[in-house]
Amino acid sequence: MKEKIFLSGIVSAVIFLIGALILVGSSANVANAQQATATQKNVVRDSATILLEGKIIPTKDYIHLYDSTPYLITSGHIAAKLPCDANSVSPLKILIGQAPNLNPATLELVKPLSTPGKQCIYHVDIPSKGQIVTDIAIQNPTANEIKFPPTSTVVIGVNEISPLPASSSQGGM
Repeated sequence: MKEKIFLSGIVSAVIFLIGALILVGSSANVANAQQATATQKNVVRDSATILLEGKIIPTKDYIHLYDSTPYLITSGHIAAKLPCDANSVSPLKILIGQAPNLNPATLELVKPLSTPGKQCIYHVDIPSKGQIVTDIAIQNPTANEIKFPPTSTVVIGVNEISPLPASSSQGGM
């Protein structure tokens, strides 16, 4: 009888230890999952086509086009068909960054698809210069309002996102 009580005590202790080890392992897995979430990138495919024909941007104003908060865009692309002068320069700026800190993107002219003096196509990859990008806008920095002609567009493609670092999650515009 004493042997049965002794064995049942050992079995109970073993079961208790196994349970405790499983619990510790689960906690470690949760911690690892949280750490992975902070550094992982999620492949997505989101795109937005913004038709601007007939829209007006008042002087020194902007149109907010895209907000990915609480995620930052780690891979994406913007293409814009905008009014331009004879030198293929548009008075409009595409702004990228994390609101309220938006800066003009360095747009590259797509010469074969542009008509200088009318409309030109520009594009840029995201992110630009390693900056955090959650927001995209189009700005009229000029002293005159701008009315968009037919076929004016901005196309935003987002390929990959990741959670914002805790210190940068200020929120979007």
